[in-house]
Amino acid sequence: MAILVNNHSGETKPWVDALAACLPEFELHSYPAIPSNADIEYAVVWHHPHGDLMNYPNLKAILILGAGMDHINKELELPDVPIVRLLDPAVGDEMSQYVLYWVMHFQRDYERYRQQANIKQWQRFKTPLAREYRVSVLGAGEIGRYVSERLAINGFVTQNWSRSKKVIDQVQSFYGDDGLKTMLASTDTLVNCLPLVDSTHHFLDAHKLSALPKGCNIINISRGAVIADNALLKLLDSGHIAAAALDTFTLEPLSDESPYWQYDNVFITPHMSGATYPSLASQVIADNIRRIENGEPPFPIYIRPLN
Repeated sequence: MAILVNNHSGETKPWVDALAACLPEFELHSYPAIPSNADIEYAVVWHHPHGDLMNYPNLKAILILGAGMDHINKELELPDVPIVRLLDPAVGDEMSQYVLYWVMHFQRDYERYRQQANIKQWQRFKTPLAREYRVSVLGAGEIGRYVSERLAINGFVTQNWSRSKKVIDQVQSFYGDDGLKTMLASTDTLVNCLPLVDSTHHFLDAHKLSALPKGCNIINISRGAVIADNALLKLLDSGHIAAAALDTFTLEPLSDESPYWQYDNVFITPHMSGATYPSLASQVIADNIRRIENGEPPFPIYIRPLN
């Protein structure tokens, strides 16, 4: 029994070491050093080379090393085996904490106080209470639910939108086109947790961003290409969008030429809102492999969208 491991956009060895500790009964091979393709029963991968997963005739499952699935969606052909997302509670916690930080930053006007401190000015400003502050979350997947629940627990007026109706405790749910229009119009800070697929590419375009109230803020922890950059930049220029906290971008790393660097009201972080730690995530992956070995379904199985 053997496992192929490949973290194509980072170090693979920490994953091999962590998985070996969790699954001592398996042989682990770092791609591309695979002694025999026929021995591979599980592929634990991130941004794996296109087409290669078709080369393992005895593959039982593909397990993803991160939350994003856009690289898998680009595959023209995949083996007929379960694709298992990485649902790591530690990542959900970190991403929801990231969002909570920036929501509080915008709600309490902390940037204004920071600038005031630079000129040694002592003045208080009236800001809305959490129970008066409306935060809208796009997406009700695992991360969207984590984020929505964290905001609601901390007392914010939390709204969530998805394509179909979802139920989240203490959260007002909207769905469909009409629900999106209603939610956007009653938003103080908008949080993007939508996955990147064909239907969400530039989902937040000029029309939808303009539907937000003047002075609204944006937080993006999903994928950069969900937002139409030119539309967001124009609305920042006009003052319709007050500020943006952006952790992901269409092209990463963000180039020196990107106009986002020039904005004092755009807060840039280098795709760090939810780090994946091999020591913790490997336990989740190992549990799913054991479930499959025991004849049980892994969780969560990913269904590729029909674009």
